[in-house]
Amino acid sequence: MAGELTMPQLGLTMTEGTVSQWLKQEGDAVKKGDGVVEVETDKINNIVEAPEDGILLKIVAREGDVLPVKGLLGIIGAAGETVNVRRTADDTFDLPAIAAANEEVAAVSELSGAIPVQNVVVDGRVLATPYARFLAKKDGINLALVTGSGPNGRIVGDDVSAYKEEHKVRISPAAAKLAAELGVDTGCVQSDGRIMKKDVLRAAGAAAEVPLRQPDAKLDVSAATAAKDTNKTELKGMRKVIARRLSEGWRNTPHVHHTVEIDMTEATALRAAFKKMDKKLSFTDLIIKALSRVLEEYTAANDSFADDYIIHNADINMGVAVAIDGGLIVPVIKNTDRPGVMQIHDKVGELAEKARAGRLSPDEMQGGTCTISNLGMYGCDHFTPIVNPPEAVILGVCRTVEKPIVKDGEIVIAPMMNAVLGYDHRVIDGATAGLVTSRLREYMENPLLLL
Repeated sequence: MAGELTMPQLGLTMTEGTVSQWLKQEGDAVKKGDGVVEVETDKINNIVEAPEDGILLKIVAREGDVLPVKGLLGIIGAAGETVNVRRTADDTFDLPAIAAANEEVAAVSELSGAIPVQNVVVDGRVLATPYARFLAKKDGINLALVTGSGPNGRIVGDDVSAYKEEHKVRISPAAAKLAAELGVDTGCVQSDGRIMKKDVLRAAGAAAEVPLRQPDAKLDVSAATAAKDTNKTELKGMRKVIARRLSEGWRNTPHVHHTVEIDMTEATALRAAFKKMDKKLSFTDLIIKALSRVLEEYTAANDSFADDYIIHNADINMGVAVAIDGGLIVPVIKNTDRPGVMQIHDKVGELAEKARAGRLSPDEMQGGTCTISNLGMYGCDHFTPIVNPPEAVILGVCRTVEKPIVKDGEIVIAPMMNAVLGYDHRVIDGATAGLVTSRLREYMENPLLLL
């Protein structure tokens, strides 16, 4: 019996993945555990393994396709087994092993000749890959007019490109943009010469003198620049997920931020003492340990918020934001209240290296109860970090800089650091947040308490 090879969920927040590379081809024999296809998420690359012994009967998703979690990648079954892949009403795939039906279809094909599959519609939508939809929208092409060459007549990017080449028209950039917004196929627009905005409006059944409502004023292009190519990058992969997650966090979380100034004199001296012993110790290591101690004392700050419930977390798991090419990633150090600062230092280095190499496992990127974002190395004096849902707090760490302060009635120069606590006001109140920042400052100004 044929079985499905589906897009795995590699993290709690993962909703879709991209097919990077097929490691096996149709007809190849596979054994359980063999790598079959490589998929890419917003955070990592992962190889999907064969769930059973058999033959890769069908590759459904092409390289570059974006699939939702549990989306169908391919089919593995017994040698000689025939399968028919069709999309069901809930946008999944049904795999009836019905050789008889296939034979009947083959017989009809022999009688009538090869008939190209066109306009395959499922639940009112033309069957097409996400990339094909992107190209069609960009170029103002009606997918219903495109012949699909993919599995079951699915329209792929090459089909849209071929259609565009066959129906190449002269059109102004403003008209092309307008056609994409209105869903007008530029190949069907009548014009005496170059297609302009008024031609698109006419084709859409609108009066040329009626101004089009712009969905976003930021996308307006002046007449002086309309003829120039616009340099745009599609929001996808990691940047798409960052945009979605942070937008959700900022929109749905009632943020409040507290800033506390910390005298880093003792922390600086402790780091210098470790250096003399040929041991590396960073301020981040001390901050992770200090914040973990604080969360032990004020447990409400370690809670999470989900579905109108406050979740009381038993473990303290610290996420540390790491900048990588194209975005950022937050590996999670589990149970940071237990190890010493040197163990924390080693773990931070290990996870940061794996993050930049794209080798983090799903378990190393989930389960956080609090996050630290350190912009001190970039010379930042103040910023307001966005809480990472469902967590309730995030700590922004700024640079350490020498300043004149008053100590024991005298003006002295001391290394000072700003720390900004962002928190979800649904979970904790200002008084609790004030206790958290006050206690954090006490630990950081007396770091021997952390050893």
